[in-house]
Amino acid sequence: MANSVDRLFEKVLAQLPDLEIDEDTSWPDISNETDDVLDNPPDDDDEGRLYPYREIISQDRGFDKLTGGITVPRVHEEDKELLDGGIRSRGFEAIAFYKSKRFQKQKPFFGKWGVFYINEGLTHVAWLISQTYPGYADPRTLARAFLRAHEHFHFRADLTTLMLEATLGKHLYVPVRRRFRRARTYFVEESIANRQAYDWAKQERIGIEEFARDFMLCQPNAYARFLEPIADLTGEWMANVVDSQPPRCPPRNDLAPWVTSTPKEFLRQSVCPEWVIYPRSLSNWIDPACITPPVKEVSEGEKFLKVINGKLRCLQRPWEKTKSHLLINKDLPGLNFKPWKKDGPRRYSVKVDDGNRAHLENRGDGKWLAYAIGSHTELGHD
Repeated sequence: MANSVDRLFEKVLAQLPDLEIDEDTSWPDISNETDDVLDNPPDDDDEGRLYPYREIISQDRGFDKLTGGITVPRVHEEDKELLDGGIRSRGFEAIAFYKSKRFQKQKPFFGKWGVFYINEGLTHVAWLISQTYPGYADPRTLARAFLRAHEHFHFRADLTTLMLEATLGKHLYVPVRRRFRRARTYFVEESIANRQAYDWAKQERIGIEEFARDFMLCQPNAYARFLEPIADLTGEWMANVVDSQPPRCPPRNDLAPWVTSTPKEFLRQSVCPEWVIYPRSLSNWIDPACITPPVKEVSEGEKFLKVINGKLRCLQRPWEKTKSHLLINKDLPGLNFKPWKKDGPRRYSVKVDDGNRAHLENRGDGKWLAYAIGSHTELGHD
C-alpha cells in the first residue's frame, strides 16, 4: 500500500519535465573513483537474498532465546578484509546504501527502494562495537541504529531535493548525482550523513562516540569532513544541488537551514522501507581491489628520517607506536589507515597523533615506505 512518501514522489515527479541526459558533467579533476553500487549493481543472479529489516530482528530475538544470550559473531577473515577495505575506499556505502524511490524500477533489487544493509556489514560493525565496549547490552542493535542514522539522512536529503524540484520546476536529484557519479566520496551529502550518525552516537544514552569518530575518520574524502561546522556543510550541499557547484564551493548560507528541517511526519521509520541483503558472495558487492594490502614491514625514507630526527623529534615515540600498531593490525579504527590518492596510487595515510599524520607507499609483498610526516595542513589534509 502506498504511504505518504510514495504519493509525494509520484505527485511531484509527474509535474516535472522530461529528464535530459548529459554525459559530460563529471568533475574532471576528481572523476576517477569506483562506480557506486547503483551505477554498477550485481547481476540479478548474484544479488543474493533480500529480507525486510523487521524480519531479521525477529530472527535474532528467536535465536537469542534458544542460546540464552546475545551472540555477536565475527565474519570470516576474507570478508573482514573486504569490509574494512570497502569502508576505507567507499565509506558507509560499502556496507549500506540508500536507493531512492526514483530508481525503484532499476537494479539492484528491481521494484524495491529504501535503505539496504549488507548483512555481513551489520555483523562486522556489531562485532567492532562489542570489542570497543565489552559488556554493552546488544551491539547488534547499536550497529543497525548507527548505520540507519547515516542512511536515513540520504532519505531526508532526497525529500528536501524533491521539495526544491517542486518549487523550481526542474530536476535536481539525478543531475547532481550524475555530476558526482565518478567522485561520490567528494559529495558533501556524505559529510552531513556522517554528522547525523556522529550526533546520534554522542548521545549519553548511546555512548559510542569514540568508536563512531574513529570509524568515520577512516572513511575517504567528504565522509571524513563530518566534524566541520554543520552550517558550512549544509550550505555547500545546497550549492551543489541547486547551483550545480563543485566540491568545496562557497556555501549557500541562505538555504542551509532547510537541509535538516525535515517535517516530522516524514521522520517516522515506517515511511522509508529497510532491507537486509544476504549476498550470494560479498565480492559481488565490494570490489576485492578495495582490500588494504598487508603490512609486514615498515621502513622510513631519507626525507622522513630527516624530519622526524629534526624539527618533529617530538613525534618519534608516537610514530613508533603507530608503526607497531600497523604491524599488529592495520585495520584498527584508531589508526585511520586509508588510501591517500592525492599522492598517487599505492599511497596511504595513517594517524600519528591527534594533530599529525604519516604517509606511506606500498612497495608490495607487505613492505611499506614511510615518506612523509607532519601536520594535517602540511600534508594536504583539509
